[in-house]
Amino acid sequence: AKFYFAPKDAKGRTVRVGRRVRVAGMPDLSGIKDARSRREVTAVFRHVRGRCMKVRSFSRYGFADLHFKILKGPLAGWHSIEIEPALLLVQKER
Repeated sequence: AKFYFAPKDAKGRTVRVGRRVRVAGMPDLSGIKDARSRREVTAVFRHVRGRCMKVRSFSRYGFADLHFKILKGPLAGWHSIEIEPALLLVQKER
């Protein structure tokens, strides 16, 4: 099966590698069956919601790849997430 996402943000703007994006939504995480894993992944996505970061790359299915560091708390450390481009908002160039 091919799950391909167009590189378009929530407003239909093109998402490109290197562009700053704001995480505007939460993906559906109900497919994660292990409750502990789902709690951790949900907490990571809650942490990044509303924040801006650069798109590092795209997965072969069209997910945007974001890397970031959580500074404090039980999830402190480097994280990498893949998220549907439609859950992002491209930010204006500075």
